[in-house]
Amino acid sequence: MTPTVLDADSIFAVLGPYVYAFSLVLVRIAALVATTPLFSAPAMPMPSKMGLVGVLTVLVMVSTGPMPAPGPLDPVNLTGAVLSEAIVGGTMGLAVMVLFGALAFTGQLVGIQMGFAIANVVDPTTFQQVGVVAQVLNLLGLMLFLVFDGHLLMLRALFDSFDVVPLGGAVMQTGLIVAELVRLGGELFSIGLRIALPTVCVVLLVNVGLATIARTVPQVNIFVIGFLFTISLGLLVLGLSLPSTALLFEDLVENAIRAALRLMYSFAPRA
Repeated sequence: MTPTVLDADSIFAVLGPYVYAFSLVLVRIAALVATTPLFSAPAMPMPSKMGLVGVLTVLVMVSTGPMPAPGPLDPVNLTGAVLSEAIVGGTMGLAVMVLFGALAFTGQLVGIQMGFAIANVVDPTTFQQVGVVAQVLNLLGLMLFLVFDGHLLMLRALFDSFDVVPLGGAVMQTGLIVAELVRLGGELFSIGLRIALPTVCVVLLVNVGLATIARTVPQVNIFVIGFLFTISLGLLVLGLSLPSTALLFEDLVENAIRAALRLMYSFAPRA
């Protein structure tokens, strides 16, 4: 008996749905890695990012079992499914990005008050010009994010997303997504002000005192001693507030993961 040889159409009919599913999983994970600050840092080599995405994709496929994507394998359906998966993954990473945006806002606010507005450095995580204080707080945030297992919680949420939002089956609930994004935007400024408040208040009082001295004792060269006082006291208060900032950041990491989960559920199909 002559053995039957499968042609290209037969092979595609058997393996096509699984390759389709693998591609959609890859797109969702790649979008999350590209938007999460820790994973998307330009300092992280591109081969490492690609390897991370590939390993996570294989782990998802192995842990969840075969996930043939629904629907016909036509270009229109494929394009829509890829875009929806990219939006799901990118939106989840946005919640964590807001947290680090709040730290950058805090650093800029404190830096301006302390007189560091003209002193900028290159942030190794984004390759952008940022203030000195913002750079310190950003590195502190990355360290605390790892200490509090934020990266593991984010990966756990990613794995759970495949149970909540099936491949190619995301349904964008615009009202819920917009409401959550607006809330996250408000949280960015709220968190930044909460962290910066002690330092800003102390530096403001110091500036008021220096202004009073300048008016009452004109002989004192206030510009010589002013920067010394504001920078010294600002750094002192900022250092003393770091323990409370670390405790606050632990809660903020959990809130960011919850926000990522809420955004994930806003794509879940209606029952």
